[in-house]
Amino acid sequence: MVEFLVKYRLYNSAGTGLIYTFPLVQEDSSPQDSKDYVEIQGLRGQGSIVIPGSTTAWNLTLRFLLQGEDYAAVIALVDALESTILLHAPYVLKIDRTSSTTKNYNVMRLEPFSFSSDDFRTEIIEATATLRVNSW
Repeated sequence: MVEFLVKYRLYNSAGTGLIYTFPLVQEDSSPQDSKDYVEIQGLRGQGSIVIPGSTTAWNLTLRFLLQGEDYAAVIALVDALESTILLHAPYVLKIDRTSSTTKNYNVMRLEPFSFSSDDFRTEIIEATATLRVNSW
């Protein structure tokens, strides 16, 4: 039996050109359903009308590990990450659901990456990316 490994891949805004594959993802904050609704209240408190189907913008946080042979290799991975995934650029994040299906999100990076400051290992560093979903 082949073990299934979830991959987190970032593509250009058309969803066709692979930009980056997040390595060793430890945690993600993606919800199962991001549907929202608009509620219109009655003028005299006689109830409301609910219009379903809108999709709200929300933050998706990925916590992952960057691993290299030594400190210089890890710093090179950090620099490559920051220069590859640009601020305010539209991307499509594809998260594997099964071996043949993915969940696609339109995302944009609005915040800097954060890196663990209490990690003294020189071959690995924990990174966190916060991506704004439904932002374009």
